[in-house]
Amino acid sequence: MMNILFKRYWPILVLTIFVGLTSCKKSELKKPADVSVQMDINRQPSTQGHLEFNSGYIRITDFRVEGTRQEGAPVEMNKDFSQGLLITFSPTIMVSELNLDIPQGNYTDLDISFDTFDDLGQPTIQVEGTYTNQSSQTFPVIFEFESSETFSINGESETGEPIIVLDKNIPSNTFIQFDPQYWFDIVTINMWDNAVMVDVQGTMTILINESVNDAIYDLIADRIDDATEATFGN
Repeated sequence: MMNILFKRYWPILVLTIFVGLTSCKKSELKKPADVSVQMDINRQPSTQGHLEFNSGYIRITDFRVEGTRQEGAPVEMNKDFSQGLLITFSPTIMVSELNLDIPQGNYTDLDISFDTFDDLGQPTIQVEGTYTNQSSQTFPVIFEFESSETFSINGESETGEPIIVLDKNIPSNTFIQFDPQYWFDIVTINMWDNAVMVDVQGTMTILINESVNDAIYDLIADRIDDATEATFGN
């Protein structure tokens, strides 16, 4: 009698176990991983040693994350900042306003995008550094970008692996790096040496914006959304 009942209900039992395991797996894939965000610039000197950047900021109006996992539904997350969010570039400080709870999983694609906020009539991106001429004289440099720009970045694992792993038990960090060295490597030494200098708070400075040194500005503005990287790690 027991054998007959077992044979009769075995398929139902197997289906129940399968559904239970599937439901449990789906539930696990919905659990969030804590991901913090950090933004900075390339602070290394140029290959010629004549240019170095050490500070700056970006002002953004939104922040979006889209991801595709090996298992589980695609992920889309968005944060909006109606008044703009000012982010100071830093090699150590996390941007708490951008912290995300992203569903855990093994991501084959995890992309980040954001737009600059240009409603204040102020720079949306500013970087500061120094230029050293061929006579070893050093001058401050300030670059001001005042337009709207969209950044779209393909996220990568800091280990170089093709899969980005987010685990609910292991906090992760997204490091976004802008590369003003790349922006400026199109500027010739002759252009630097002939750049207009203006008084900025009592210091003669190479100011670059839409009104001052505009020829240099135009070259850089065309490259502003290039070479930005986003790496995910722990």
